[in-house]
Amino acid sequence: MAAQNPGAGKDEEFEFDCPDCGYHIKGEATKCPKCGVEFVIEEVAETVCPICGEPVTPDSTSCPKCGAAFVTNGAVASAPQPPAVPPATVPVPPAPAQVERAAEPDEAELKAKFPVLVAEVKPLLALAKENNVDVSDARRLIDKAVHAGKERDIVSAVRYVKECQASIRGAIDWKLDRETQYLEKLIEVAKSMGSDPTGIGEAIARVKQKRAQGDLAGALDESKEGKRAAEKLTGKYIEANELADQLEKLIAGCERFYVDVRESRRLLSEARDAGEHGDWSMMGILARKGREEILKTLPDILNSELKKARTQLLDAKAQGKDVTTLVKILKEAGMATKAQKYEESVERLLEFKAEAKYI
Repeated sequence: MAAQNPGAGKDEEFEFDCPDCGYHIKGEATKCPKCGVEFVIEEVAETVCPICGEPVTPDSTSCPKCGAAFVTNGAVASAPQPPAVPPATVPVPPAPAQVERAAEPDEAELKAKFPVLVAEVKPLLALAKENNVDVSDARRLIDKAVHAGKERDIVSAVRYVKECQASIRGAIDWKLDRETQYLEKLIEVAKSMGSDPTGIGEAIARVKQKRAQGDLAGALDESKEGKRAAEKLTGKYIEANELADQLEKLIAGCERFYVDVRESRRLLSEARDAGEHGDWSMMGILARKGREEILKTLPDILNSELKKARTQLLDAKAQGKDVTTLVKILKEAGMATKAQKYEESVERLLEFKAEAKYI
């Protein structure tokens, strides 16, 4: 007696997903119970494979189970050859990795971090000021950080302090790049004068070493040592060139305030020409004369600009704008003018003009 198949006589339950809404459906259905879309079920005649008995459609060219090739109507054209190598097991794809949500900054952690960052920025600002590094962008950022702190926006406050720190470091790095290039030029000057520039070269090497170690203060100090070594070899060259550079910068700033600088420009040109001929003493003399020429009218112009800036500041404050940074810059400009540090006063007033555009 043949063994009975327990599954014989039982129809397997048909399962599919609604093609319109994706709802999972079991059994035969003429429409989706969820979205109501109607199904059109086409009857497809089937036959069986003469080799293994697997049901196949009339238009099949081979058996999907045993691989037998058909000529027509399920007739066998050729029997399949057994594979030389067992078919590889199809790997089960891994479950999709869960995407971790970016951890939101912890407010308590940021509050603890803020004073630490500020403590790191303060000595950097002092170092920059001591070495005449332009940190106007950093000052603006630190003021924004303070304002954000007052508004209890600790996330923005921390971000601004970090940006400020990066800005100062970038400005100091730029200064060191310029200083290194200048020292390399001084080596050529010393050689042209028949002097041994070994001390300058050693200073450059120490500057690079300190920078590689992250010691910006040490790098700036080594740069100064290099200049002192160069002064002994080149005499008045360094002093004369610095005077000429300062005059050129002052002329450029004064032009923004419509100061007549034609005579000063002529003197600067003569100073540069004297330097080209190695007459450092004359170069320094002409650069000083150029500065004196500007100072004949500059103090009155600066006082006038300070008054305009105060009016602009009061107008901005009346409009409810944040003038914290402007107040600080204008105060420094006034103090510099009073102390007759006119170059610094020009720089601060130019900074005021630039900052006023941001409010």
